[in-house]
Amino acid sequence: MNFRLQIEMVIAAVALLILVVVLLKRNYVSIKSAVVWLLLPIAFMLMAIFVDPLTTLVKWLGFGMLSNFIFVVIIGLLLLLCFFFTIVISKQQKQITELIQELSIIKQKLGKKKDK
Repeated sequence: MNFRLQIEMVIAAVALLILVVVLLKRNYVSIKSAVVWLLLPIAFMLMAIFVDPLTTLVKWLGFGMLSNFIFVVIIGLLLLLCFFFTIVISKQQKQITELIQELSIIKQKLGKKKDK
């Protein structure tokens, strides 16, 4: 990996880190989901800074090129991110169902009190 690409990766990682922090400050992103987005630029910075150990790992794992390994890592992280958000969505669907049921019970009780 050439030096220019390393610099570009670090700049992109810092920009993403700043974006996530700004979104956190403005309460656009929850802290729980921001942790995942904070780990991504840190991983990019580590890959850009520690190229030699990364190259050794790539050769040991049998990847032909460093770029192939980076694509596999990114795809893996995206799959983990999708799995994480699937869990969050499932929990929220259960909470919504419970809230609808509770609201229906409250409306039913209020309707009976008005009839009396």
